[in-house]
Amino acid sequence: MTGEGERRMSPKERARHVARRVLGEGYDPLLACRDLAQLRAQLSEVPDDIMDIFVGIASEVDDLPLGSEREAWAVAASKSKDAEAADYRERVRAVVEASLRRLLMSLNGEH
Repeated sequence: MTGEGERRMSPKERARHVARRVLGEGYDPLLACRDLAQLRAQLSEVPDDIMDIFVGIASEVDDLPLGSEREAWAVAASKSKDAEAADYRERVRAVVEASLRRLLMSLNGEH
């Protein structure tokens, strides 16, 4: 579910949805960090150390053409940035996945 369906979800439901998409469906963990960083203020029940991971990674990739914004980039420029994103994605994958599991536990009231 994307677009309109996600907008109708509560912040908690959206966060769960994003986490499950990364963990089970192969959704880009860098895009997920951007998505979750935008929800930080609405997820006050989630410990800061969990949300800090998503916010930090989102900040690190704010200059990379990810998702639909890639269409606005020139092919030559995006190739270099794609390589940078792929490298960073692999370096942070394990910590993102562990943080997503912790996020799901926190949203489900488990600590």
